[in-house]
Amino acid sequence: MKGFKKFGITLACMTLFAGSLAACSGNGNEKPAENASPEAANSGANGEENPYKDPMEISVAFWDVESELAKLEKDPIAQEVLNKFNLKIKPVNTTWDDYAQKIQMWAASGQLPDVFAIDALGTQYQRKWIEQGVVAPLPDLANYPNLAEYFKAPDIEGLAVDGKHYTIPRRMFPTVDWSALDRVVMYRWDLAQAAGITKEPETWDEFKTMLDAIVKADPEGKQITGLTSAQVKMIGGFFWLYGNPVATSDGSGADFKWIKEDGKFIPAVFSKNAVPALQNMKDMYDKKLIDPDIALTSPEIASDKFASGKSAAMISGGGFIKMFEIYNKRWSNSYPDKDMTQSVKVLKPLVGPDGQRSHAIFKTYWSESYFNADIDPKKMERILALYDYVLSPEGKTLLTYGKEGVDYKVEGDKKVMLDSTPIIDKYPVTGFLKNLVAYETADTYDMNNPTIAHEGIRQEAVNYVDWLLKNTKVPDYDIRLTYMSTPTKDSFTIFDHDDLLNVMLSKEPADQTWQKIVDGYKNKGLDKMIEEVNAKAKEEGIE
Repeated sequence: MKGFKKFGITLACMTLFAGSLAACSGNGNEKPAENASPEAANSGANGEENPYKDPMEISVAFWDVESELAKLEKDPIAQEVLNKFNLKIKPVNTTWDDYAQKIQMWAASGQLPDVFAIDALGTQYQRKWIEQGVVAPLPDLANYPNLAEYFKAPDIEGLAVDGKHYTIPRRMFPTVDWSALDRVVMYRWDLAQAAGITKEPETWDEFKTMLDAIVKADPEGKQITGLTSAQVKMIGGFFWLYGNPVATSDGSGADFKWIKEDGKFIPAVFSKNAVPALQNMKDMYDKKLIDPDIALTSPEIASDKFASGKSAAMISGGGFIKMFEIYNKRWSNSYPDKDMTQSVKVLKPLVGPDGQRSHAIFKTYWSESYFNADIDPKKMERILALYDYVLSPEGKTLLTYGKEGVDYKVEGDKKVMLDSTPIIDKYPVTGFLKNLVAYETADTYDMNNPTIAHEGIRQEAVNYVDWLLKNTKVPDYDIRLTYMSTPTKDSFTIFDHDDLLNVMLSKEPADQTWQKIVDGYKNKGLDKMIEEVNAKAKEEGIE
């Protein structure tokens, strides 16, 4: 990604998914959209011919899309948007556990849906999809002004391959400083106080002391464990912060960042600062400050444990949105008489061994939309029109706030919600439509935005972001090296969360286990990759 620096988040067995292949083809005959209105099928505004008069069905692979679209009958706003474009969405389901394997299999077998979501940027298979013509390039975006504007962001504009874009990234943040929100640690401050802790933790030692006190005191008698995580792939977003923050990655295996150490660029994961971070993590596990079942975790398991008082803390993506989700769906069942904002705190980035407060560092977007190379150009146009609308001021306002005069009113420069029911509960598919295009997580941290309906949690969120931007600093690294293509690097992956888990669970000392892991990467071509990247960086004037 030229000119962009520090801008500021094994194929599965074919038979396992064979039964789902028939459901994912997007190349069949189009059927009328079930929710298409007569108006949508005839004429547009001012009597002009409606460009969307022909009903169209598009197949979409997205996480849990079947369950999302099952709520469509209860969502008049989502129906209105789909009617506007005379669209019916045919769901092609993926889950957080199987999406990468399914999509790779569909790509290999010519069974991709019209549009699909995956975090593939920088991976070997994404490059092959482009080289082999598996995914379609985007057309000129002149007819889609909001999309065109969206692509002006430096780290999105820089993703073009030979002048063409093959994906629409899901933007989350305006700068990488906001990445901290994608790996927050929530902890039970009420239980900490019950265990004798009087000060919110600011250093790693204080955080470990707090966890130790909660686990030993077990104030509610639930055999509470220490820190858990919503997903195993999230653990690096926390444990690398102990002196090696640039090593944090999104779990895709391809987004590893590079730093200059001893005169040459190396992946930050292999920095000399890695062992202290790994030792700190292993010490926490050995002292029972980490949930012993963390290797078996999942978003549902972790959220249930945390909300029911069986885990003292939880690593999570989604920032305060996740906190509100736990409050809305789980907390009140376990603690109907407790105010979650008084009982749960979000850990501020801890002071590390270098004296710095560091947070996770990701891209300003996470995951992308790709389009089947065999997609009908008219389908592509219709999908892009939908995406453009979702990104427009009108679309954003409708999907975020609902209907003016029904769900909100405008007072001066503020939107005031007219009832306390969360918009996502009133219109349960609007979140899917927004997330299909972009996450725009930062928009949530605005007291105007009702995504976090609980005003106390929303204010905590705004305060946290304000504090974060004033008190943390993103270390130097050059994102161009992450996306640099070299023969060895193109097929090289670093699944650091697997490596961290191996160190954590090993009976051997952390440094010994880590050395074996590093030797394994060397056998896969680590040294050759480093040579290639340094040579190319020199050619391109990257210092």
